[in-house]
Amino acid sequence: MSQQVLEYSAEQIAAANQVALTMESLIGRLGSDEDFTAHLANNPREALEGSGMLMEKEAVEVLMATDPERFDELCEKLFDLVDDDFLHTMTAPSCG
Repeated sequence: MSQQVLEYSAEQIAAANQVALTMESLIGRLGSDEDFTAHLANNPREALEGSGMLMEKEAVEVLMATDPERFDELCEKLFDLVDDDFLHTMTAPSCG
């Protein structure tokens, strides 16, 4: 077990693993569900929340820190499926 992993609790590691599984589900759904893909393009936060795929920032950060290779691989797959504005839309503050 790496030193980086030892810095996090079991709950944090479990949440990070759930993020990875959620990202894998998102990638799969983008490849098979045109309605979801359109909804995600128009309102990412609502689409992710409605599908149970909303991810906690801290859990994403733990995944990045404890398994950066897996995170990078998932991000590459994800961004092959979405347009260039997706990340900006996802991280922009909500105005409502």
